[in-house]
Amino acid sequence: MKPLRSIFIVDDDPIHQQITEIMLQRLNISESVSRFSDAQDALDYISSNLHDPMALPDLILLDLNMPVMDGWEFLEAFAAVRDKLPGKIRVYVLTSSIDEKDRERVNAFSFVDGYLTKPLSKDVILQLAK
Repeated sequence: MKPLRSIFIVDDDPIHQQITEIMLQRLNISESVSRFSDAQDALDYISSNLHDPMALPDLILLDLNMPVMDGWEFLEAFAAVRDKLPGKIRVYVLTSSIDEKDRERVNAFSFVDGYLTKPLSKDVILQLAK
């Protein structure tokens, strides 16, 4: 299995960020993991690197409930820049929410590849690498 080049973790919880990053590194599914505590920072990074495919992630793990810009606002804004991307960025919502309404709302974003609940398991991480 060839590792993904880059994964972004977008989550305001530093403990969750660290746990996820450690699991990703132990399973060796990505060459690089970047953490963003604010979804706006992740969006700004993506927007400013639209013409540099090597700077963009292969995969984004996105939390929904964050201060400043939450995951919903990120998804709306990402939808607007998606068509300008040089390639596909896979987006997975990674949340502690078990609310069925959140899952249904995420399904409205056709580009979201999955809805995952925290914490990530080894099996789920290995599926992400495929």
